[in-house]
Amino acid sequence: MDILLYNPLSRNGKNPKFIEKIAKHLRKSGNAVVSYSLLSIDNVDSFLSGCADTDRIIIVGGDGTINRLANVIATLDIKQDIFMYQAGTGNDFVRSLKTKAKIVPIKKYLSILPSVHFHDQDRLFLNGAGAGLDGFIGHLVNTSKYKKNKLNYFRHAFEGFAKFKPISATLNVDGQEFRENKLWFASMMNSPYFGGGMKIAPTANRNEKKLQLVMVKDVPKWILILIFPTIYLGWHVIFKRWVKVMNADVISISFDKPTYLQIDGDVEYPIDQFSTYRAK
Repeated sequence: MDILLYNPLSRNGKNPKFIEKIAKHLRKSGNAVVSYSLLSIDNVDSFLSGCADTDRIIIVGGDGTINRLANVIATLDIKQDIFMYQAGTGNDFVRSLKTKAKIVPIKKYLSILPSVHFHDQDRLFLNGAGAGLDGFIGHLVNTSKYKKNKLNYFRHAFEGFAKFKPISATLNVDGQEFRENKLWFASMMNSPYFGGGMKIAPTANRNEKKLQLVMVKDVPKWILILIFPTIYLGWHVIFKRWVKVMNADVISISFDKPTYLQIDGDVEYPIDQFSTYRAK
């Protein structure tokens, strides 16, 4: 049996006809299909215990939906195979897997996710966690009157450039401490993409043990605006004077004043320090 789980708060999850269209597509393979709202499941462990080991769990949604699921099931022993049906607006997670399949097996990737620690809590992340300008842009996107898509991310990016001011921070990368006095943003990446296709960390690989820190610093605003579009192709890393890339196991940052932290697009504010690491 195929068990279809969807997020009714997401763009596509709000559309019952879209969910039924997916179910109809899955039935063509000969499997029985049932669908559930993720919000209707009070206890995920009990829910999955009631499913047969041979059932397929298929998640409908984008990065935000998968991130929330990953954090819920992190300590559970899941017997069923887990798949993602590509239907979200971001899908940077699946983009990094380099597959064109509509139904993508994801279970093995959910067991090797890194964590971000802030405000005495830990959260797993799929793609990246970053603070500063990228967090502020995430805040603008999430509170926007416009739908989430690449065009509006681009629109709010330029709004962010106009309003955000770089901040000073102390960074510790695998025990090496240094200061940055004009830091635009620092993103800790588990895979190349964020922001719906921006290739911020071209050589990051979720199968590697180390995370990749990408910093943009000291750059005048007008040059940053010119560099920004090159991120979609990963070309921004050639501007080594202003873009710094480091691989590390543990990265922590303390800011001189509160700023925005984004975790796979979800935003926390205010934060003045956070760290990222991959569980051993």
